[in-house]
Amino acid sequence: MKKKIVIFKNDSIGDLVHSVPAINDIIKQHQNHELIIFLSNISKDFYFLFQKTNTRLKILNYNLNLIQKIKIFIYLLINNVDKVYILAPKNFYFYLPMFFFKIKFFGLCVNSRVNKKRPSLFLRKFLYKFIVNDRETRNRRKSTQLLQLNLVSEKKDYDISLNYSSDIKKSKILQKYLPSDYILIHYKKKFFEELNWGVDGLDLILNELKKYASNIVLTKDIELDKNNEIFKNRYNAYDFKTDTFYDKKSKILFLDNIKGINLYNTVKHSRKIVAIHGIITNLGFLCKKPVLDLFLCRIKNRDDFYSCRNAFFEFKPNYQGYDFILPGKNLNKTIKKMKFALNNNK
Repeated sequence: MKKKIVIFKNDSIGDLVHSVPAINDIIKQHQNHELIIFLSNISKDFYFLFQKTNTRLKILNYNLNLIQKIKIFIYLLINNVDKVYILAPKNFYFYLPMFFFKIKFFGLCVNSRVNKKRPSLFLRKFLYKFIVNDRETRNRRKSTQLLQLNLVSEKKDYDISLNYSSDIKKSKILQKYLPSDYILIHYKKKFFEELNWGVDGLDLILNELKKYASNIVLTKDIELDKNNEIFKNRYNAYDFKTDTFYDKKSKILFLDNIKGINLYNTVKHSRKIVAIHGIITNLGFLCKKPVLDLFLCRIKNRDDFYSCRNAFFEFKPNYQGYDFILPGKNLNKTIKKMKFALNNNK
């Protein structure tokens, strides 16, 4: 019976992207094993990043319920599992090594502020190998991509900005509607409102971006709100959910309800990406695209400063073409920062 390798990564899409180099490294190391990859119902559409003849997808909730915990326990009990990689550091997973002594558990652990350790020092003793993402330190630390690669591999040098899915083709919809030359911008409602920019602020940014590309492609978070209709009334739009195109004779194309492979390919074929730090900037890193990352920090005291700096280095991609600015509520100042960055990366 083939031995199985289990990978737990039922996280958000953004967190999943940071694990792509490590998961692909695991797959390369275990080509003669069957790999079971547990993704969340949020990130399951990105399984294509790992899909091989020897990989299998299983779907969990982002937050495990009791039934799912029991099923995981039974799965490990009745299957010939050789290794388990805990890349989503949820407390439940770290109790499993206490019951399955023959399985090698690899764990990404977290030390966070106010002495919170996930898992406890006691539970870490049961792990075959672990690495700590130390959010308590004020020193510059490794990115989460490198930490996970250090956990799963013995290699010293990594290329973590590889194009993992260069053979994934555009859908017929994207072939029909996606322009050949465009800047991709992502609208994140929560942060645009927090900065008091709103939809009118987005329009100012779009007018600036028109100076740098003949077309603009706009995406937003999946949740349905009034902005979906606002964008459809202002710009060309295609709704993947209803298979409907809205022609407004605009050089701006809004892609509504886009996800999975279509979202990946929209990132992959862009000339440049402008977005609040998150899913889109992370996908840009995977595709090695020029990115202007609007890295939002809320700094009210010294602790906030160190926390923000550590978060930046934890999630910052490291490749030529990545740039960032710190946006503020003064949109005109932010646009000036954007212009400087855009002019430097023409």
